[in-house]
Amino acid sequence: MQTTQPLETISCDLCGSADYHVHLCVQDRIYGLPGEFSLVQCNACGLLYINPRPTRSNMGAFYPDLDYHAFRPSGGLKSRLLAQRRQNDARALLDGLAQGASALEIGCGTGELLVALREAGAQVTGVEPNAAAVKTAVEQHGLTVHTGMLDDVSLSPASFDLILMKYALEHVHSPTDTLRQISTLLKPGGRGVFWIPNAASIEAKLFGKYWRGLDAPRHLFVFTPDTIRRFVEKAGMEVTRIEYSPVPNDWVGSLGFWLAERSIPLARLFSVDNPLALAALLPFSAAAAAFQSAGRMRVTTKRL
Repeated sequence: MQTTQPLETISCDLCGSADYHVHLCVQDRIYGLPGEFSLVQCNACGLLYINPRPTRSNMGAFYPDLDYHAFRPSGGLKSRLLAQRRQNDARALLDGLAQGASALEIGCGTGELLVALREAGAQVTGVEPNAAAVKTAVEQHGLTVHTGMLDDVSLSPASFDLILMKYALEHVHSPTDTLRQISTLLKPGGRGVFWIPNAASIEAKLFGKYWRGLDAPRHLFVFTPDTIRRFVEKAGMEVTRIEYSPVPNDWVGSLGFWLAERSIPLARLFSVDNPLALAALLPFSAAAAAFQSAGRMRVTTKRL
């Protein structure tokens, strides 16, 4: 079934070429929203992106408000483990920065990472396009969060020591424009950190169109270490470190999609909410991370 939402055709956001080929035909496997989309690969630079794609004005139709998986609250042991991980991440992200460093998270969701950064001593601000998520961040956590995209808010140049996008850069309509804005907002020598899916990973190659990291059509771009480095350098920054995540979520979800396509009953067991499935596939995801071929990357950059 084709989507009823209007689509736009674009040229490559990295090199400007209009020469591409279809890499995969993809669909929304997480929420089952209608539509088939082409994930194309630029023949000039190798960038992977959805083309044609939803427009800026109708992109919100593909996000199920607070049911979007990035916004769902966790409970029990999982909640405590995630909270501890955010605290560890916050300390690591602020390492080497002055006490009271200014931090901005773009695509901050309901604000949990900003809370951890605030508790670690940072002055925090968020930007989030989902109004329901902003409401939660403001009312439940007392955060300063601007509603909209980065283009929609007014922030002072060279005013942040740290800018974060956690699984958000792949959602924007122009990584080039977003990264250039980030470079402008960072203080000289400031740090940008981006969590992104890795299309060069073993799981992306193994699962193909079933790879959970595609999250079509919300992931408008799917990066590799090479293409993200080129985007960052184009924006006037440099990559200082790339780390690979051992979390098994996408292995579990991808296998679940593959099984479901074949109507295999075991598919329902392969959910990211099933701790047994996560534990079973952790050795695979950990090995992929050790060999720098995991499906999730954390890219640390510095403004020149």
